[in-house]
Amino acid sequence: MKLVVAEKPSVMRDIAAVLGAAQKTADGALCGNGYIVTAARGHLVRLKQPEEYNERYKKWSLSDLPLIPDFQFVPVENAASVLHTLSKLMNSSRIDEIIEATDAGREGECIFRYIYDYIGCTKPVRRLWISSMTEASIRAGFTDLKPASEYDNLYSAGFTRSKIDWLWGINLTRLYTSYFGAKCSIGRVRTAVLNMLVQRENEISNFVKRPFYKVKLSNGAEWFDNDVDCLSERIAAEKILEMCKGQPVTVKSIISQSKKENRPLLFSLTSLQIAANDELGFSAARTLSVMQSLYEKKLLTYPRTDSSYLTDDMAEILPGRVEMLRAFEEKAVNVLLSNGLNIDGRIINNAKVSDHHAIIPTENIGNAVNMELTSDEKQILHLVIRRLLEALSAQYEYMDIEYVFDICGETFKLKQKKPVNLGWKALCPDDVEIPPEINCSENDTFYVDDVFITEGETKPPKRYTESSLLKAMENIDRRIEDKELSGYVSERGLGTPATRAAIIEKILADGYAERRNKVISATEMGIKMINFVPPEIKSVEMTAAMELQLAAIQNGTASADEVINSITEKIKAIIEAEKHRTHTPISEPRTAQKIPVGKCPKCGGNVYKFVRVDKDVDREQAKVRQGRRTTKLADDNTSIYYCENAPKSCYFRVYEDDYFFTSKGAKLTESIIKTLLSDGGVKLCGLKAKNTGKPYDAIISFADRTDKNNNPKIGFAMRFEYNPKKGRK
Repeated sequence: MKLVVAEKPSVMRDIAAVLGAAQKTADGALCGNGYIVTAARGHLVRLKQPEEYNERYKKWSLSDLPLIPDFQFVPVENAASVLHTLSKLMNSSRIDEIIEATDAGREGECIFRYIYDYIGCTKPVRRLWISSMTEASIRAGFTDLKPASEYDNLYSAGFTRSKIDWLWGINLTRLYTSYFGAKCSIGRVRTAVLNMLVQRENEISNFVKRPFYKVKLSNGAEWFDNDVDCLSERIAAEKILEMCKGQPVTVKSIISQSKKENRPLLFSLTSLQIAANDELGFSAARTLSVMQSLYEKKLLTYPRTDSSYLTDDMAEILPGRVEMLRAFEEKAVNVLLSNGLNIDGRIINNAKVSDHHAIIPTENIGNAVNMELTSDEKQILHLVIRRLLEALSAQYEYMDIEYVFDICGETFKLKQKKPVNLGWKALCPDDVEIPPEINCSENDTFYVDDVFITEGETKPPKRYTESSLLKAMENIDRRIEDKELSGYVSERGLGTPATRAAIIEKILADGYAERRNKVISATEMGIKMINFVPPEIKSVEMTAAMELQLAAIQNGTASADEVINSITEKIKAIIEAEKHRTHTPISEPRTAQKIPVGKCPKCGGNVYKFVRVDKDVDREQAKVRQGRRTTKLADDNTSIYYCENAPKSCYFRVYEDDYFFTSKGAKLTESIIKTLLSDGGVKLCGLKAKNTGKPYDAIISFADRTDKNNNPKIGFAMRFEYNPKKGRK
């Protein structure tokens, strides 16, 4: 009997359907045809925190640093029952072989291996490695299973990355917090990203605005002299204006050049996140969440890819895949198929595909027409469909025309781009500007309606949007002088496609940056923290050097132990050096910044956490809470999560000790509320049945309720992945 371990239940069901494993077992697995198919729930174990090795580490002390443990795992919250089930199955005498079917990437590899090692399994393992969840892809993957040993280096690099992040983050956070006088959260990548935000704030603060003046003609032409197209003094502009006003204009030259603009590349995860932020205002985390859902619904291929290309064996599927898109872009598909697909090196490039190819619609894309998709899913799906059609279309062709005019010896220039063949831009014709027609020839003379002056001022660099920050992280090689490091990160960037969204969200959650609409900027505390730590802690070079070491592990050219030892020695040196530095502690800002935990599902406002600390106030609140059953008075430090627009225009307000959770042996923790707000639902394991006390798993979501006075309020609903009446969780 073969045991297939998927990363989550939805993938388990897809694989089981292909393998013919239709019989449901008491523990939630699916079996049949020689297979048992089960699932984890993402990460089920994590590295221990310092205090889990020794109670004394609860108190942060410089004398305890550096902390260098013999790394051990413990179950994540509410994972015990799932781990117990997996342990029984994986160590069962019925199982001859295990097939690892977690997501095909570094994170998926670590999820399985951590569980496998934690439960002490020794069964032989083969690896399923696929880029989409369609039936054809799953079948092909099972005919080409690889020995798990082929991915040992991938796992070693992933596990080493986790160890480095632990060592770097735990030790340096405790070190600099002790000296800083406030929480100083250090991360191997995120501190370098925060430094980029702070550098931009410094550039803006130090920027000195200067006025400039332009002299223009009513046909759009602007005065210029060699490379200078504006004047720093108004009096100079006025002299030119007086000289030219009412005088004849002579056409000195007209230069026309035929030019082409290549179509865009297919989407990688980062380029999709950039496009979604630019066009839809989506955060990187939101885009990744939607992409994961569309992947699990078999509509799009694997989301966590760094490639914008396909492999040569995929060229033959593209005409059929485009044909399937008629229901979405009928006109564009008809034009594209009649003109022929441009399947060239911008589409097919084996050398630029590592683990996974670019994101494209799967062969099941036609099913989307009849599926109930969310608004977010529809918008992301549209972006990916449009990008595939654009990438396969012809180039955009235009005439680049430069007119040069003369008035009394002063020169004016006008540039125009006139479309000749829209090509890929035909999918977004509104983005193509059609310039006004200018009917003239060289040496012609004419009069313009007006000559006038416009005034402006130089502008500082723009603050980062999530889109431009992602671009900067992806193109981090431009900030690195070391050629070896720069060359390594030139096609990889800072962080990975799968982690960049989480890095940005962590910086925001720590209060070191804030998001206002699309703009992300460093806060006062973020600026103070970056100014406090030494350059090596916040430099992109340091992060790139570590990434180079991790790549060497994955390529088999460096050992994990050697890399860990070098990082450990570096941390020891930093700790020793700080003993001899003079530190000036800072204080928190007088008004602590409120950090939102998410967006309100009712009005879109920020949701904040409020901690109650007064028992007497809590008693009064407990008496007047409408429509809530209260089993006991609230303890100190219980929390309320509320919308910033409540109670005036929104009624979103939920409690940590809500009876819905306490009656099931749980609490509405901050991590649960964040997942509910971002994903709309959260899977909780180990809830306790009210009457029997037996544990069960369920998916929790928000639900509209009313209190006894029929006023609207927020409640919760629960559903099961399987029908509990039939003995399935």
